[in-house]
Amino acid sequence: MQQTPLPAELLIPHRRRMRLIDCVKRQTQNSLQAETIVTEQWPLCDNGEVSCILCIELVAQTISALSTLRRTDGARPRLGLLVGVKEAEFSQPGVPVGTRLHIQIHELSRVGNYAVFEGEVRSDLDSFCQTRIQVMEPGEEIQSNPRVRQRI
Repeated sequence: MQQTPLPAELLIPHRRRMRLIDCVKRQTQNSLQAETIVTEQWPLCDNGEVSCILCIELVAQTISALSTLRRTDGARPRLGLLVGVKEAEFSQPGVPVGTRLHIQIHELSRVGNYAVFEGEVRSDLDSFCQTRIQVMEPGEEIQSNPRVRQRI
């Protein structure tokens, strides 16, 4: 089990304003915890808080990091697709800027390159979101297609 935090930038393809998670830690084969601090640079920031809908993206980015970690040391982040939100329960409409968030994900099932994960986003004091999402990691032929990469 990994305890030393790793920078998320090494594990996910997201950059600039869309890289929302800062680091990951506490990995097992089927789960991972990530952490971040909400900033005013995040999308959907208004009046000192961001919309809780971004919690879905935090969970998806944590899943992306787990996918990279599973492929062995030195693996590069790959394209992944959020294909469905089966459930999402938001306990608050927004998350204040400056809040440290903990994102916990756990894989519930997998068939080939399709998987279902549950995720929770919380601070030390509050829970913001519990969700169950469906993700897919396209095969190598799509990953290496330059036309697909240009559209992302």
